[in-house]
Amino acid sequence: MFVLPTLIFPLVFGLAIYRLYQIPRKLWSGELRLPGTQRMVLLSATAGAYLVLLVYTIALATLFLRALFLSADQGSAYIALFAYLAAYPFVYFGAAWIFYYGLGADSRSGQQNCREQSTRQSAKGSGTLH
Repeated sequence: MFVLPTLIFPLVFGLAIYRLYQIPRKLWSGELRLPGTQRMVLLSATAGAYLVLLVYTIALATLFLRALFLSADQGSAYIALFAYLAAYPFVYFGAAWIFYYGLGADSRSGQQNCREQSTRQSAKGSGTLH
């Protein structure tokens, strides 16, 4: 009964940490974009999902470390923590589902990269023939 959540939790926790790091980095570099103001509900849902995942991850890490180091009775502390651990994959996959629809790749940067590559290839091809 405790084996499956014990195996899934580190994987999902690692994925959440990675996603919480990558989303702001990619937004800042322009690889991802948020929906425009025309889709205000999706924009709010995306921002809310990021905040929920961030707060839940920090709270769960804090509770886990507190149960591990500061609890006098570690058995009861882990049992109290079990419901939060079991719900964490659902929180993560719910946030990932919202991110799938709310965050999009910047199509302009992809088109620009294609143009740059075609320009480089044409310059190589025309410069070698005389």
